[in-house]
Amino acid sequence: MSTQSPPNTQSQRCQQLLRRFSNERSVRSVWFTDEKVFTVATPVNAQNDRFYSSAVSKKDAKTASVVRKREHFSCSIMVSVGVSRMGKTSIIFVEPGAKINNQYYCDKLLGQGLLPDIRARCGRYK
Repeated sequence: MSTQSPPNTQSQRCQQLLRRFSNERSVRSVWFTDEKVFTVATPVNAQNDRFYSSAVSKKDAKTASVVRKREHFSCSIMVSVGVSRMGKTSIIFVEPGAKINNQYYCDKLLGQGLLPDIRARCGRYK
């Protein structure tokens, strides 16, 4: 297995970051944010489940043990959080069904959620 050096542009960007954040103090103010979708309830495939019954045929079994109500689509929730050497922000829950576009991200996630928390942790820009 051979190791290859990174492309020229990647090396240049790394050098720029090293110049920009040359000391410990400047690195502390860097914050990383990310969003994640968590699946809360997945659809159930009843074909994979087995049940035991004293009934001779499926027709004689109790309906509650054979028929299961289920959702066709999984329920999920989206959260956003920021992390830094200075700490982490509170978890911001994205409204269900919200379309994450530029305006929603800037107004709701950053403006009303993450930035006030980041400013409180940094102790400046109040």
